[in-house]
Amino acid sequence: MIRQHTIPQIGELSREGVFIFDGKKESFAYVNGPFAEIFGVTVPGLMENPRLIIPFFYAEDSKYLLHCYQELLKQSHLEVEFRLKFPDLSIKHLCLNSYLSTETGMISGFLKDITRNKEHEDFIVNYGAKKDTMLDMMSHNLAGPLHLSKNIIHWMQNTYTGENGEEIRKQLQYIQDNTQQCIDIINDFLKEEHLESEKIYVKKTRFDVLERIVVTLDKLIATNKDKRFRLITDLQTLNINTDSVKFFQIIHNLVSNSIKFTPENGEIDIIVNETADTFQVHVKDNGIGVPLALQPHLFDKRTRARREGLKSEFSTGLGLSIVKALVELLDGKVWFVSDEVSGSVFSIELPKD
Repeated sequence: MIRQHTIPQIGELSREGVFIFDGKKESFAYVNGPFAEIFGVTVPGLMENPRLIIPFFYAEDSKYLLHCYQELLKQSHLEVEFRLKFPDLSIKHLCLNSYLSTETGMISGFLKDITRNKEHEDFIVNYGAKKDTMLDMMSHNLAGPLHLSKNIIHWMQNTYTGENGEEIRKQLQYIQDNTQQCIDIINDFLKEEHLESEKIYVKKTRFDVLERIVVTLDKLIATNKDKRFRLITDLQTLNINTDSVKFFQIIHNLVSNSIKFTPENGEIDIIVNETADTFQVHVKDNGIGVPLALQPHLFDKRTRARREGLKSEFSTGLGLSIVKALVELLDGKVWFVSDEVSGSVFSIELPKD
């Protein structure tokens, strides 16, 4: 338990921003130098006028922090993330740990600048998007042609009747064996990549869902120009608290699944809406749909419902089971509706906090 009278002593030694706030008087009882520096103001100025920091808050984050303040009054401790925007358009991401004293009713807080951590997180998401796009290229542009080559070679082995037939068949078998080895390498690599996704833990951060979806779509659109993609929503932003890397994996897997079963010139829509406490993302396509007999097994691990894509893309049978595992790990739910006439809609619902 942190005793409030020790906060100033901690604050003078800390590199993080430290403060004590009197909610009744709406004034600071204490702030240290690093706290004032985060906002680009002075300690005396902030002690005299606590409203100096208000213009730096995003409007949406201000509402969010007000909600968090009400929660703090119930819980006595809360950790939140929010953003500041400065006149030069620079942005800071901050993490605040706050504590309510039941003795004095005052709030003590520790404020940390996590901007570099956020930039690193964004790099990981972008790197993951590029990596998964390359995996899609392997599946679409390598595995498909290799399977086709294997089938042609097999046909040639069974139909060739010309001179040196036995020798030709031996050479064709050699080519076929090497082609199969290449296919096996790709399949093993894709299986291992999907299995790695299950070795996970949740790290919640605050981020904009719409920005994450745009990042995911940008990479997929670049390698699937034969299809039309749309992001459909009435929202301008949707900032929530969950694991941004896991969220990216979910959306990427769902959109990639639609790509595999949507023909050329097909349409894939990503629809985003919200309720008071949750948000939903629907991935809708006008592809070939899921046969009724396969639907009960679609989310099973190594499902028997796995099928090659329309371009002979290989399926590990793990993609949608990974989606289900990740969604449930984030305390959400996933479902779908599909038929072989109008296509499929895969939906997820996740809590905002």
